[in-house]
Amino acid sequence: MMRLKTRGQALPKAFFIIVLLTAIALQAAFADDEGIRVMARASGTGRAADQVAFAAALARSSKLDAILIAPAGADIVEAASKASCALAVDVTSEVLPGGDARSAWRILDPLTGEVLAEGVVEGREPTARDLAEFWWIAVADAAEAALPKVRKTLVRIEGHPGTVITGQTGKDRGGLAEGGLVIPDSGFLEIPLRVPGTYPWRATSKGAYPERGYFGALEQGVSLAIPRRPIRPWSLEAGLYMGQFPDFWAIRSLGDDRWFLRIGLTQFLAGIYLVDEEYGTETPSVLLSLPLVQPGLGFGGYLLPRDAYVRPYWNLGAFARLLFIKDLSPRFDPVAPMGTMAALGGEWAISGRAAVFFEFGPAFYPFCDGFLMAASRGSSDSGPMWTLRADTWFLELPVMRLGARFSL
Repeated sequence: MMRLKTRGQALPKAFFIIVLLTAIALQAAFADDEGIRVMARASGTGRAADQVAFAAALARSSKLDAILIAPAGADIVEAASKASCALAVDVTSEVLPGGDARSAWRILDPLTGEVLAEGVVEGREPTARDLAEFWWIAVADAAEAALPKVRKTLVRIEGHPGTVITGQTGKDRGGLAEGGLVIPDSGFLEIPLRVPGTYPWRATSKGAYPERGYFGALEQGVSLAIPRRPIRPWSLEAGLYMGQFPDFWAIRSLGDDRWFLRIGLTQFLAGIYLVDEEYGTETPSVLLSLPLVQPGLGFGGYLLPRDAYVRPYWNLGAFARLLFIKDLSPRFDPVAPMGTMAALGGEWAISGRAAVFFEFGPAFYPFCDGFLMAASRGSSDSGPMWTLRADTWFLELPVMRLGARFSL
């Protein structure tokens, strides 16, 4: 009789194990990737601590598409979030001194850790059949009732492998992770998001410009395709030196558009000369020409990424001063043959390929005749310019430029 009783207790349990494994296999083969997943864990003492029987009971719900057993020793909320589960169900059971059983359960939101529902099941210690038929009914009903509170979808994000996607998140936000998601070699990943919801995102990829936008997760099956614009390494710059003389530069982007080299020239052959309206009858022409050209090189870097509203930058450079005098070959300016400059500036994008800028900083002329340089600049009343000089050097500030840049 004892053998028959033992066998009678084991057969239902084995039957339900087979049913559970079959259900899991069928779900793995046919389940929709956007179904409702639940992570379950049963712990404690007594027959109610059987995780397999607990998972099998939850699997009978028509609203729960997949039941995953929590890994041993893992935090169930973290594990459920990583497995894209809609709910985490945690049960702790114990056998009371009188022989009854008590199962305390909690239903948790994997994205926030919030307790959505909790309760206790008490009664005579359940048999395997009791566990399958009625012991966990209240827990399954509570899990189904909690689903509207955590309505979400598995969002498919497609993009170039290695793209890092960030967003804004928080305890009650449930959005894209601030820490960043990386698209694998497969070119896509899936993450759970609240439905409905609108989420800001930003994507960075090596060799491409940053992208950003807002994603509306309104229904099941939505996807987000991350665009990718390769960095254009060359751009042209046209500016006005001190708001008067046009200059032209070619710029080569380096290091994913964090650094740049520039080569070009500032010319004084043709410019504009704005004077006071009370200058009198001797008002000079609005056009101004000086026989001077300053070819130069520069190196600089941006302090913020390309998608910043204002992109501050710095720039260092050196230039030669060449005179173009009629009937003479081009030659270095004997007063100041060369100069250096430093500038801080800001760049404002007005389209995907165009931006305007403004920069200012000092210009320093070593190996020059400081007295003649000061004389050539005129008196201090000639404009908003400050100078320092010595016998062999000359410093002026601020030197200002404004203009536009165009990516090729």
